[in-house]
Amino acid sequence: MLISDTFIIENLQILEESKSSGTMKIAGIFQRAGTPNHNNRIYEKKLLVREMRRLGEAITERRLMGELDHPTQDAVKLHNVSHLVTVLEMRGNEMYGEAEILNTPCGQVAQALIKGGVKLGISSRGMGSLKERADGKSMVNDDFKLVTFDLVADPSTKGAFPGLVNEESNSKFIEDTVRVTYEKAQSEKIFITMLKNKLSKK
Repeated sequence: MLISDTFIIENLQILEESKSSGTMKIAGIFQRAGTPNHNNRIYEKKLLVREMRRLGEAITERRLMGELDHPTQDAVKLHNVSHLVTVLEMRGNEMYGEAEILNTPCGQVAQALIKGGVKLGISSRGMGSLKERADGKSMVNDDFKLVTFDLVADPSTKGAFPGLVNEESNSKFIEDTVRVTYEKAQSEKIFITMLKNKLSKK
């Protein structure tokens, strides 16, 4: 089964912002071991360490991509990629992570939200099973396979939007960025469709 758990990125830091490439680097706590999350699920530390090490090669080769919003599948869809996870490491029971917010349509939306003061959530996405406990909490079983981390804004999570800046300039900036990004994505889709139709007629 697909297992997704959302956390607000604690102590989010903007490490670097490149105007030339349009990317932004962020860092924060992505996951926590041994403590029930808002879904009352508990991850053992050894399980998180194992999965972090398994994904080490993908991180080194810049292949651990994540998406914007809650995906419903276990595979990453390239058209929805917003960021690249570049660092994962355990610091006690906390999994510290760094991500490069890309200059993709979804990445531009994520950057606009961060600049606008929105507290984004980080959602771990994986496949596995759960073991229900008598106290109503669930243990994530050893068959869990971590796929990636996605960027989300989940209103069902307590305190999901405390960092929203309610200034007209910021609101307009976000609105305009989302509109321009959407129009750009639609134009690219139309161009690709026309190109495919032209090639198929040859």
